[in-house]
Amino acid sequence: MLRNVQLTGILGKPRLDFKNNEELGKYYEGKYREGGYEGGFILCGINVSELNHRARHASAFRLLAPQGIQRILDAGCGDGRLSAQIAPHCRDVHAIDIAPNAFDPRHAAGLANLKFQAMNVEHLAFEDEFFDQIVCVETLEHLLNPQLALREFERTLKPGGRLVITYPTINRTFIKKIQERLRIGRRLEISEHLNEWSYDEIVENGKAAGLNLLKSEGVIFDFGVFGWLKAASRFFARGITALSFKITCFPRNSSVVSVVFRKSGQGVRPPESAAA
Repeated sequence: MLRNVQLTGILGKPRLDFKNNEELGKYYEGKYREGGYEGGFILCGINVSELNHRARHASAFRLLAPQGIQRILDAGCGDGRLSAQIAPHCRDVHAIDIAPNAFDPRHAAGLANLKFQAMNVEHLAFEDEFFDQIVCVETLEHLLNPQLALREFERTLKPGGRLVITYPTINRTFIKKIQERLRIGRRLEISEHLNEWSYDEIVENGKAAGLNLLKSEGVIFDFGVFGWLKAASRFFARGITALSFKITCFPRNSSVVSVVFRKSGQGVRPPESAAA
């Protein structure tokens, strides 16, 4: 292990294997019973995992641009921090997670329009065309069948409704392939990530579910082998990490992306500044 790098929990470990969603749900129920996500990827004393988590939430919220008349689904809500951020800006938020103990009720304090239910995002217990928008952050990569979840999102969205997702992509660009062939750098395995898509594969799977690509942006730019300079010192860790959040116009070269899809048809639309 490189010096100045601390890996805890799910980082740097082989992929988990679940036979079905019942096993998956029990795993996450146990995880939240034990305190949820602590630690993370620590570089030179900087919790990069927490910074990445905040960046994904910020990107998703900005692209979602919730409005007062909208009904919104937070699919895979975790502890509910993002749901609580969205709720004051729309009619109501349905927050769901496969673990019944994932949601922290403190986040719903004073928010009568925020409702949590234990639910598998691959099988949504909502009627067709129920939601104006759906947001899915840090979730698809944890599913046994993410394509099924995308089809459920399409089914429950109103015509013209939008889906905002974030996803930790696998970089399959030409430069990355050269680096892999030369064995330059190394990948950081994450045990809970049960599927791996490139940016193009995210777009293809969304379209296969009947959704139209609206826009996308990088959340965390991938510097490839040069990213490991972050482990050299606190100076590099802060500088490269901060810069990776600022470069958003190259989603194919990003390790995490935000992608916005729209369901065909007419419906409630967010402000043009967010839908451009």
